[in-house]
Amino acid sequence: MTVGDTYEVKNTSMTGSAIGSGNVVSFNSSVNPLLDALVDQRDALLRDAPGSGRDEVRERLDAIEAQLRASRPDKEVVRGAWQRIAAVVGVLSEPVMEITKLIATFLA
Repeated sequence: MTVGDTYEVKNTSMTGSAIGSGNVVSFNSSVNPLLDALVDQRDALLRDAPGSGRDEVRERLDAIEAQLRASRPDKEVVRGAWQRIAAVVGVLSEPVMEITKLIATFLA
């Protein structure tokens, strides 16, 4: 046996260091950097939001994070929630500009 060989074991296959049973695992996908940025920038987004809009921004961030953690994120939910966050916080906010680039990559 050598590294990179494929082995079959009762409906499960192992290739290199990946193990699966028909599941698809995406490496280097655009979801992880986006989720990381949302988590990292959450406080800044809430700080930049006007007081009257903070609860809405918090709820929309929660909705986006839930979608990004799902096995099949709903891009329309992410798109709609992010558009509303950008409208409330302001498109010139640095965290909004940074995350908008990642959202665009995710939605592409």
